[in-house]
Amino acid sequence: MVRRLFWTLAAFLVAIASLSGCGDEKEVVITPEPAIKVTVSTIAPDTLDTGGMVTVEASVSGDATGPFTYSWMSEAGVFANAKKDSTLWTAPDDAGIYTLSVVVTNGKDVGIGSANVSVGTYIPAVSPFYRGAAYCATCHNGGTGGAQYAAWSQTGHATALESLQEIGMGMNAGCTPCHTVGTYGILPDTLHTIANGGFDETQVHRLAGVQCENCHGPGSDHPDQNFSSVGISMDAELCGRCHTDAHHPTFDEWQGSGHARIEEEAALRNSCAKCHNGLYADEFLNDPEHFTNPASNPTEAAAIVCASCHQPHGNDNPGNLRDASVTDRALPNSVLVERGGAGRLCMACHNGRRTSTNVNDQVNNGTAHFGPHRSVQGDMLAGVNAYQDVNATFPWTSSRHILVEDACVTCHTHPHAGDLDAGIPNFTGHSFGPTVEACAPCHGSLADFDDVRAKQDFDGDGSIEGVQSEIGGLLSLLEETIIAASATPEAEAILTASFEDSLGSPTVTTVDQRKAGYNWAFVSYDGSTGVHNANYSVQLLQQSILFLDPGALPKRAYILRQGV
Repeated sequence: MVRRLFWTLAAFLVAIASLSGCGDEKEVVITPEPAIKVTVSTIAPDTLDTGGMVTVEASVSGDATGPFTYSWMSEAGVFANAKKDSTLWTAPDDAGIYTLSVVVTNGKDVGIGSANVSVGTYIPAVSPFYRGAAYCATCHNGGTGGAQYAAWSQTGHATALESLQEIGMGMNAGCTPCHTVGTYGILPDTLHTIANGGFDETQVHRLAGVQCENCHGPGSDHPDQNFSSVGISMDAELCGRCHTDAHHPTFDEWQGSGHARIEEEAALRNSCAKCHNGLYADEFLNDPEHFTNPASNPTEAAAIVCASCHQPHGNDNPGNLRDASVTDRALPNSVLVERGGAGRLCMACHNGRRTSTNVNDQVNNGTAHFGPHRSVQGDMLAGVNAYQDVNATFPWTSSRHILVEDACVTCHTHPHAGDLDAGIPNFTGHSFGPTVEACAPCHGSLADFDDVRAKQDFDGDGSIEGVQSEIGGLLSLLEETIIAASATPEAEAILTASFEDSLGSPTVTTVDQRKAGYNWAFVSYDGSTGVHNANYSVQLLQQSILFLDPGALPKRAYILRQGV
């Protein structure tokens, strides 16, 4: 699952030997001893008062030869001489458990050793144990391990306990497990033991909030020789340990969404993996314009999980969303969508995948995969990339939904309160289905999306209906018009029996049928039946009908030329 290397100062020395005997084969993994082994010891005391001092020494063994250089480090406190094998460390003013580590190298090989020192507190009875984020900041606050600490410190996770305290729940035992470090309920049972220094044992500030160790596990043994002493996972279940239940059912909703399902046919195809495979989606959404597809088809697949769209360590973006959410979205035919707010993250994947060259090739030559990619919602919302040459001089207009703040995100991840007393959980919007509650600020209270009535009778059936009903009527009318335009009775029969599957067949449909048919597919595959962009949908369908047969649209139908 993990495809990246997060550490540069690591030695992975693995030899694999295959042994055979009596027809059976056994694979044996042999890990050689490191060339430099480092042992760190403290000259009593190993438990200090704040501001106290202790001498630490590094002993080197192994096959490597010197001379050696030494680099001492700790998350706090001061070393008298950080470049010697023995030095004096002065403890900081804050109580805690501090790890005094030393990196030893001869210019070729590297060894690491450490010792724990208690300052004004106790050393937990079991190992590994929890240290707090300040310990991680030693390397991960602009150091060799990256700058994750600085980004995390600005997130809601960093102040999770304070958010409880603000509503008077700071000591609520039902809440604190997910708002502090190391309390039972955060980590799997196999990683939790009593006396591991978690907040449930010692309620100190350094363990307040959701910190590194909530997700990566206890850090007392990190770093070790191969840097494998903490876990790295993209699994949604990691977030789901806390983001669940009736109060905040984010994970529960996600589990029922399409993002939680793996479609292996697409996920294991290198050209589709960026949107269908969670092992690649995070990289793509960080920088869609410069992402390079895998060189070959992936062999592993994962769902589109929380960390696919959200940066786990935090960033400057709203909701810690990936950078695609703050980047003007260039759709595949280079149409730039400058509006849409955080919805641009969604548009990075939810677009028609077709350039004008692709569309013209489909129309002129036919194809078994006719129409836009079925995730055409971004193009529809922006009102671009349909086959507008059914009327090249027509003044195409669009809806105002692209102007809704954060566009897709506002309507499809609309958080609102449920009714817990009635057994209805709160909504966090991570089923990604649209809700009528999201429409209320503009359209008032609705029971159904089709309650938004059209301004005119667009399909000419004699009544003004809901927008979805009007556009549904136009879709049916365009389908009938395309079938009626068939060149032969045989082709008409095939289209009647299997319209969608036969629409792109060059032996069944004409070029003109496919021109109108592309717009039928564009509106149909959008899936909203006009909600995303009612004006553009009505115009595309009406103009396609008139293109094939000016008499096919009832005379009483209102021809939409300008947005209403």
